[in-house]
Amino acid sequence: MSQVFYLNLSHTKLAYRIYENPNIKNSRTAVLIHGAGVGGEITWSGILEHLDTWQQVIVPDLKGMGDSYAHHGQEEATSVDGLVLDMMGLIDHLSLGEFDLVGYSLGGLVSLKLNQALNQKMMAAQVKQKSPSVKKMCLLEPASLDRADNDTLILLRENYRKAALTIRETGDVELGIAHFVDSVAPNRRKHPIAEATTQSRLAHRALGFSYALDAVTDYVAQNDHAARSALLKSAPSTLLLAGELSHPLLQDYYAHLAEHHPKWQFDALSACDHSLPFQKPRQIAKKMNKWFFES
Repeated sequence: MSQVFYLNLSHTKLAYRIYENPNIKNSRTAVLIHGAGVGGEITWSGILEHLDTWQQVIVPDLKGMGDSYAHHGQEEATSVDGLVLDMMGLIDHLSLGEFDLVGYSLGGLVSLKLNQALNQKMMAAQVKQKSPSVKKMCLLEPASLDRADNDTLILLRENYRKAALTIRETGDVELGIAHFVDSVAPNRRKHPIAEATTQSRLAHRALGFSYALDAVTDYVAQNDHAARSALLKSAPSTLLLAGELSHPLLQDYYAHLAEHHPKWQFDALSACDHSLPFQKPRQIAKKMNKWFFES
């Protein structure tokens, strides 16, 4: 267990952890942003122990997950833009300069938006020195990039809405989580222990999880192909990681992005689905070390 720090922002009591590697003296920093439903420590712990690239790694909990809450202590609706603003507040609080960024699922979408927001802030201020900026990124099955066609993506995301409403309106958390997992990992290998572990993790803060799903669904519905293109154009060198068991259309689109963005790469991990950070943490850490070392 690591120490939890708290930052009081306008709408969020934001929890974050800072991991220091005493064997590394390169002054490099990474920020790792988790996905919907499961906080940062649980998501990244298996990967963190194998990282050897950064002196400092910052692991926040997004609002509604982990140890981050609204100030009144109850779960409430959120948005991707709101989550990005929280991350901006954390980066300003820590006075970060250039850093690397890693995002998983919802955290991948937040990472893309955060990078874009930092670029826009830098351009508006016309100040480059000491301004926070993303050097390189790694995205693990980022939300909103799982299909090439936006209309198809909107239809897919309605399954998220179904899962969220099932949790909130019927109270059947197990069924709501099942709707989500069936949508995001339809080709997974259904091992009873793995299924139970997924249920347990996502049920810990089920209402917060449901609002996170809504945030992704709302974002996809409100942002067209042009908005996505602008987001991708703004991105730095990026490594895309996916599970080989994930949908072929997702993998095809990632391959397309890597082919058409010279500084992007795509790699698929065998025997993995959307839960890849929990399934192959050592392999992911190895790929991350290699990607970010080649700077």
